[in-house]
Amino acid sequence: MKQETIYILHKNGAPSHYYALAYLAKENGLKVKYREFSILSKFYKGIVKGKPALSIKQFTNAWFLWSLLFSKDKKVVFGIAPFDPKLGGLLRFLKKHRIYYHTSWTHWDKSFHPKQKKNTPKVFQDWKEFLEIHCTHVFTVTEKSKTEICSNYNISEEKISIVHHSLHPQYLEYKSESRIPLSFLYMGRMTPEKGIKELLDFFSKHPSATLTLIGDGKEEALIKDYSERYENIIFKGYISEKKTLIHAFRSHQFLVLNSKRTTRWEELFGLIIIEAMSQGTLPISSAHSGPKEIIGESFGYLFEEGEITSTLATIIKDIPFQDEMRKEAIRQSKFYTVKEISKRWQPILD
Repeated sequence: MKQETIYILHKNGAPSHYYALAYLAKENGLKVKYREFSILSKFYKGIVKGKPALSIKQFTNAWFLWSLLFSKDKKVVFGIAPFDPKLGGLLRFLKKHRIYYHTSWTHWDKSFHPKQKKNTPKVFQDWKEFLEIHCTHVFTVTEKSKTEICSNYNISEEKISIVHHSLHPQYLEYKSESRIPLSFLYMGRMTPEKGIKELLDFFSKHPSATLTLIGDGKEEALIKDYSERYENIIFKGYISEKKTLIHAFRSHQFLVLNSKRTTRWEELFGLIIIEAMSQGTLPISSAHSGPKEIIGESFGYLFEEGEITSTLATIIKDIPFQDEMRKEAIRQSKFYTVKEISKRWQPILD
């Protein structure tokens, strides 16, 4: 008997978003295959960037879309940004299949979303029909996402399941290590909307505390400049090895995210937050929709945009790293294991 396959169709593949689904599939004898729909742009990027493997990969993606026209009832988990005009074209390939929409977006009243070009009445109608008619089930990353979709579309609550992102199994182990006193860690994209300039300015004036930055992006040059001028600002660059990242969490007391809303983006979940929690590192974050659902006052700190300086100053001066908060962060992270989150993906087996 041929093994059933769950296909994940996403702009970028994004396997880190589907650890729990992959676990559920394996437990039930199913396969998971990742496919991407931005075929032409990825093919061109592979040529321009000198990455032939990326270009060659697009033949597999193209063949998958083509095969959908001549088959039916495949299970496809579809990750596409809200109100993306490409939806209408992609539905021509998907309409004979079982579509499970997966989204982390938290605003569905059309006022705030990433795909603001070509927002024609037809695009909005395509999305309405997609959510209300074509989707077999909807999986949202947060409670707010579910509430927003239910409020703006004629969809029953039973048709939507909340599936948070989950921890990679390597993060389930905790080993106590000596933490650097007054140590703060930033990990992620080095881009303006991450509020890195404010962090650099603050720590350049507070030499008693240490800021370590791990990642890459547009603001690397700025970060390198600060790290060369201030001993307490350390730039590690991009690191992919999980063992090294886990050590970074274990050796720092706090994770700090100073995310800034733009017209098209906010922090929608924050996988890095639960990774930090799993290693007893206390999260400090802007009170965006995602972090607000993860961080509790018993193990972390939320602040409104513009309050990062006062928040960090208070923590450094008056709030020492507390062992009880460390233990609670680890305990709360257990709600995000692949085993726990896989239960929420259960409707895909029906």
